[in-house]
Amino acid sequence: MRGVGQNLRRAIGLVLCLPLVAVTGSRAEVFGGPVADARWVLDASVFECRLSHSIPRFGEAVFTRRAGEEQRFVLSQSNRFLGAGEARVRSEHPVWRETASPEPLAPVAVEVGTKTVTTDWRYSQRLAAELREGRRLVFTREPWDNRQEPMEVIVAPVGFRAGIEAFHACLQSLLPVNFDQVERTSLDFPAGTQELSESELDKLKPVILYAKADPRVDRVYVDGHTDGTGLRAENLELSRERAEMVTQLLVDRGIPARQITTRWHGERYPVASNQSAEGRAENRRVTIRLERTGQSTTARAP
Repeated sequence: MRGVGQNLRRAIGLVLCLPLVAVTGSRAEVFGGPVADARWVLDASVFECRLSHSIPRFGEAVFTRRAGEEQRFVLSQSNRFLGAGEARVRSEHPVWRETASPEPLAPVAVEVGTKTVTTDWRYSQRLAAELREGRRLVFTREPWDNRQEPMEVIVAPVGFRAGIEAFHACLQSLLPVNFDQVERTSLDFPAGTQELSESELDKLKPVILYAKADPRVDRVYVDGHTDGTGLRAENLELSRERAEMVTQLLVDRGIPARQITTRWHGERYPVASNQSAEGRAENRRVTIRLERTGQSTTARAP
């Protein structure tokens, strides 16, 4: 009996010494909800078209296009899940089509932060085409804390076809520019005059279009400048004439005069050296700056 007990204790000791991986295995953690709950939601405006899909416990997948920019696909995480690096992507047919094999797609970069994956317009079009055909997208990447188990994020195609059609309809109404592109505009003048060329006048069109479309734009600053040539008093007067002329153009095209603050500075604020012709040309300008509700005006150059 003593020999049997010794053998049993020896066998138990061997089992306890086995590596944990040999008895636990490795399995992917999957983020994705029931098919019945999957849906795509469109947020549409003239400023941005946004088609989003909520991924339970993970975050959301979004097809987005901002006015004046290209379409993108963004995979956002609400917490820190995926590690930075390269994620594998595959397209899969519904589970009831067992004979269809998954199709690998080009890998994508995973970045640290909330917007984990951001693709260009070409790749976003490919992803949209896969979803439109009823295939789900699976993103696979190791977690941020370097555990061995990979993570899988599933983007479901349920309801996507109707959603993407509404998204495309939204694209037709987008403005040609966004706020960042027209927040500050500079109009250049020939030496000694207050006349603007046609090309400079054309710069006003997107500014006016955006300012009239966005009710948050409540202030427009117009600032006149000259180069350093000539007398300071004359330069100050010329900058006033230029600024007031641009202000009148804005008013004539529908911007309320009460929203406009007109200022002139002569040669006081050069943006380039007055020692060269190129520098003087940059300094002969009127700048137009849009400001939206709640935006601070402190430390803003004229």
